Amino acid sequence: MIRRTCLILATIVMAGGCMKPPMDMGPPKKPAQAAEMKKLERMVGTWNWTGEMVSPTKEEMMKLMPPGSKEPQTTYAGTGKSEWVLGGTALKSEGSFDMGEGQKMTYLEYAMWDGKAKKFRTLSMSDWGEIGLGWMTPCADCDGFCSTGEVTDAQGNKKSAEGCMKWVDKDTQDWSFTERGPMGKMTIKGTSKRQK
Repeated sequence: MIRRTCLILATIVMAGGCMKPPMDMGPPKKPAQAAEMKKLERMVGTWNWTGEMVSPTKEEMMKLMPPGSKEPQTTYAGTGKSEWVLGGTALKSEGSFDMGEGQKMTYLEYAMWDGKAKKFRTLSMSDWGEIGLGWMTPCADCDGFCSTGEVTDAQGNKKSAEGCMKWVDKDTQDWSFTERGPMGKMTIKGTSKRQK
């Protein structure tokens, strides 16, 4: 009986020593903007961009198309705007670009700092039914950012994407992205210029 009582007391003492301190039951406090978000400040603004398909080439695409098909579009252009939202805890980017044949794609993307992963988490979507989740980190060997992500299209097809953006000057970004999905591997590169 004494031994059992000692074991119970030891268990209570040990459990008490391992308990977390009581939670602060006061009103919740909004966290400050993560200092890392300031690294995205240069992206704030309105942008025009142009891009071109690097791979596959126009000739390679024509080989896969039925005879008599129109030449595929290999150059693109668009506009976008990036601004702080949610009290500076997120960078919101939205815009649109030409998809050819008079069609446009409108997109929306958010970037936020993930304190646990120590990198930026991105969420994107478009009016073509695409939803993307990814990560963005400062480029190891250039003045810019690299990103990776997974995209699901309106039909449920999965695509992976990766790329880098580097600053040429305060108003110019050069970028290149590669996507792998049901249509194979596609790489596009281009330049974004801040509107004055």
